[in-house]
Amino acid sequence: MNDIILKADNLYFSYDDEQSHSLNGLSLEIKKGKKIAFMGANGSGKSTFFLCCNGIHKPSRGTLYFNGKPVDYSRQGLLDLRSKVGIVFQDPDHQLFSASVYQEISFGILNLGVSAEEAQEEVEQVIEQLEITPFRHKPTHALSGGQKKQVSIADILVMHPDIIILDEPAAALDPRHTSMVNHIVNQMTSQGITVMMATHDVNYAMEWADEIVLLKDGKLLMQGSPEDVFSNKSALASTNLEQPACLQLFDSLSSKGILKMSLPVPKNLSQLEHYIQQLSAPAFVSSRPQSRQPRQAILVVSFGTSYHETRKKTIDAIEQAIGSAFPEHRIYRAWTSKMIMKKLLKRDGIKIFNVKEAMAQMAADGITDVIIQPTHVINGIENELMIEDALSCKDNFHSIRFGPPLLTSSEDNDALISIIHNAFSDLADDEALVLMGHGTTHYANSIYAAMDYTFKDKGYPNIFLGTVEAYPSMETLLRMVKEQHPKKIILTPFMIVAGDHAANDMAGDDPDSWKCQFIQAGFEVECVLKGLGEYPEIHNLFIRHIKQAMQQEPTP
Repeated sequence: MNDIILKADNLYFSYDDEQSHSLNGLSLEIKKGKKIAFMGANGSGKSTFFLCCNGIHKPSRGTLYFNGKPVDYSRQGLLDLRSKVGIVFQDPDHQLFSASVYQEISFGILNLGVSAEEAQEEVEQVIEQLEITPFRHKPTHALSGGQKKQVSIADILVMHPDIIILDEPAAALDPRHTSMVNHIVNQMTSQGITVMMATHDVNYAMEWADEIVLLKDGKLLMQGSPEDVFSNKSALASTNLEQPACLQLFDSLSSKGILKMSLPVPKNLSQLEHYIQQLSAPAFVSSRPQSRQPRQAILVVSFGTSYHETRKKTIDAIEQAIGSAFPEHRIYRAWTSKMIMKKLLKRDGIKIFNVKEAMAQMAADGITDVIIQPTHVINGIENELMIEDALSCKDNFHSIRFGPPLLTSSEDNDALISIIHNAFSDLADDEALVLMGHGTTHYANSIYAAMDYTFKDKGYPNIFLGTVEAYPSMETLLRMVKEQHPKKIILTPFMIVAGDHAANDMAGDDPDSWKCQFIQAGFEVECVLKGLGEYPEIHNLFIRHIKQAMQQEPTP
């Protein structure tokens, strides 16, 4: 069975009397029911090829085949082609011309010769499917950009085409309408319609497309699976494209031996995050018989802070919540920041144990079984060193188990997204919430990018997450926020405590602070100095992690 629905054989097309060619011998094949992302630099021939597919342009040379037959450029042949191959233009104003939305959607199907009753039924169905009902009787010129895009897609979809071509469908749309259009595209592909889309968004194409078509200078440069095409760095460089973020991180982690090369290439950052979540902390249980009366303790390990009031609202509050949840366990404290511990000792005469010192104190107190719960946000360098220090003392204990850091599972991420959204539930559509994380050179830093992606995927396009010391950087955030055009920025730390980074790097008056950079970019800025450790829901997440650790099996 022939599954090739569209074929281009050595197509040429010129806009200026053959002096130069927008299509320059283009040959390719498109299979039925596939999702094809067309990519390439501006001027590579994407839009010109699309116009040829719909019969708006006729190639000067070469042959275009639809369903195995050469395209017929007679009047009837073009009508037949356009009833089966619909194109949604980048600018919907180039497509919409009827007085009202309903008339606009009805026009094409009525021209196919169907009865008025059948046309009405089809139009009503697509209006409901694409959620157009609230503005169905509005004049088309009075619609927003996103609404115009919905109607322009409905124009084509109502005629039940075999192919829908989308030329930069998210162009000039805000994040909410971009998500809506992407949802509509997914509906079309689930119906078996062949979808050809021009896009510059490599992350979306990686996740969405079955195949990627790279064009350059009017010719086919490369065609294949997203994994194959986006792995070809030389081809990407010649078309001004970068690798998707999930592939960049996956390659880096695999080359360092952190992830296995044999793993399937992740389609998005969420899948990559799932791989990282599988890298769990070890547990130690001695093979020697228990010689002492069992005594249980929980060691809460934090980075630390030199701000006493902040400590009381965050680290102290977390430890108190854990103590209340596990009254049969004795609660101990350790911090990992040597600089902060040294500062407190010198400035205030306060001694805070590091991990090894806390382990020694527990051994001296007769503790036999320890659960260590870090309050670190991610399983980064601090957490790995903490595990190493704790396990160096294992001979003094019958068992040591580790609760995971705050963001370790998809359930953790979903819970934290819900906590943030609820805390800022009054966030207006013309406002953006920007969260400042710490960031690290450790591979676990990819969780920050994955979380930013997940906020958008969960329907919160105006919530952004960046880091002070890694990716996503302030430079990246500023660019993404500008694309949304909010009037006001709300800054808040994505750290357990609102300490030095929050007070200075985020909310300080230095020109390099995030607050000053957003103000310089023309935004109104409000800073909310509230650490994650101040939320009772965060305390509950750590308590849940401790319960998980209690069930943890030892690593052989």
